Amino acid sequence: MNKMSGKKSDFTPVREERSRIVISYGLKKVGDLYEWYEIYIYKTQQSNIGLKEVKAAIIGDINARTDEAILCGMDWTIQHGSDEGKAIKVWLSKENQENYKAKHDAAIQYPELVTFPMKYKVGEDEEGNAVYENFQDINELAQFYLAGLSYIEQCYNAGWAEKDAIDWTPYEALYPQPEQNANAEAE
Repeated sequence: MNKMSGKKSDFTPVREERSRIVISYGLKKVGDLYEWYEIYIYKTQQSNIGLKEVKAAIIGDINARTDEAILCGMDWTIQHGSDEGKAIKVWLSKENQENYKAKHDAAIQYPELVTFPMKYKVGEDEEGNAVYENFQDINELAQFYLAGLSYIEQCYNAGWAEKDAIDWTPYEALYPQPEQNANAEAE
């Protein structure tokens, strides 16, 4: 996937090049130009495509960008410890999400067994060094956990909105459905 920009006339929903088929989507005006995404399907992988494959490629690309945003897009400012005040990106892999949930749930369900402060790796700095948060109590841990849930929900909502906003008309014009062809023959 590539993010492209140019004049509106540069946007083509689907075009063939020598070795690949280029699918463009998400056209939007930004300043004096337009931006859109391009997906490449190499002919060695799939020589012919239809509307079903175009839709699957676009939806798959939006899903992949949503997953990437969830994985590495959450901002958090360290509240305690040696990195206090430092803004970082939280790595929200599935494993980390499960770990954050488990720690939160354990602190809620068994408060007498969980000790604070609780040190937890929440990300890395620009040099790849671990950055830790020292949660002082259940409220701070809950604030972090709920911020993560809220961020994930925002990402999913943005992805769903992007998919809902797709105008499939240009693609349908390129790949008429079989029942449309049958209706045209009957007339």
